[in-house]
Amino acid sequence: MADLTIGYGKPSRWGRKPRRDDGVTERGTLLLLGPALLFLAVFAIWPFCYLIYASFTSYQMAIPVPIHWVGLGNFQALVKTTRFWHSLGVTAAFALVSVPLQLLIGLCIALLLNAVTRGREVYASLLLTPMMLAPIVVGFAWELFLNPIYGPLNALLKGIGLSPPAWAQSPVWALPTLVAVDIWQWTPLVMVILLAGLRSIPPRVYEAAKVDGSSAVQTFFNIVAPMLLPYFAVAFVLRFIDSFKVFDIIYILTRGGPGTITQNLAYYTYDLGFGRFQFGRSGALSIIQLLLLTIGTMLIIKLVAKRNAPTAAVAGPAANAKEGA
Repeated sequence: MADLTIGYGKPSRWGRKPRRDDGVTERGTLLLLGPALLFLAVFAIWPFCYLIYASFTSYQMAIPVPIHWVGLGNFQALVKTTRFWHSLGVTAAFALVSVPLQLLIGLCIALLLNAVTRGREVYASLLLTPMMLAPIVVGFAWELFLNPIYGPLNALLKGIGLSPPAWAQSPVWALPTLVAVDIWQWTPLVMVILLAGLRSIPPRVYEAAKVDGSSAVQTFFNIVAPMLLPYFAVAFVLRFIDSFKVFDIIYILTRGGPGTITQNLAYYTYDLGFGRFQFGRSGALSIIQLLLLTIGTMLIIKLVAKRNAPTAAVAGPAANAKEGA
């Protein structure tokens, strides 16, 4: 009979740890992971812990005074300012407008690509181009495109007799311009996620719906949309988190202006830390953003889980009955 212990190392009475089937010990695994864990601790965990500490202190470089503990003073000072609430409103408006539009447009593109039989991969690759560009490149490209003096968009609008606004410099159009740029860049990500969901639906589902006399619209809303709900949730959570962190295009196109019209929480955090050198208050604002994102993400996941619960409850007994038969 073959020795079943080959590849796993023979047990030893001296307590030597057995080897795995690939010949790597647990100690060797820790040694391999050591550099990555050290890098994570130095560049992620330690800065985050120091950020939490700084948010409870009077740490600032503008005034050469000793750092002292202020407790919740930074948080209380922030929530009492109108600038904080204005930045929160801009962030919420940006997220609640751009993310649903990205989901809607991404779904439409995914449905069109799913119906294509030839060249789907080529079209999808071309549509992914905006997402592959660096945000700073996107910002500079749109700055040139929307320039009120020599930009091609305004030249085209003037050529057809319209009077275009100064997009990024206009108090009315600045925030919609940022939303449009964000939609242009990140809708392909939503499209890819939803297209993967559509491709995962078996063809027999559509065939069964067609046999039952269901129209295309009824099939989508009654069958396809519920099956795409987890993919919608993933796309929404990813884009919701990123919408709170938008900084590059705001810094390049508007610098938070005109005035503070387009100043969101991310730009306000930057201005406090690197514009006014109030690192304690900037750290407190970062913690507030983290808490808002955590609460928002947990609510979204809870709603999706609650929405899927009835389907799972119905599918469970049906599956059991099928197995019993």
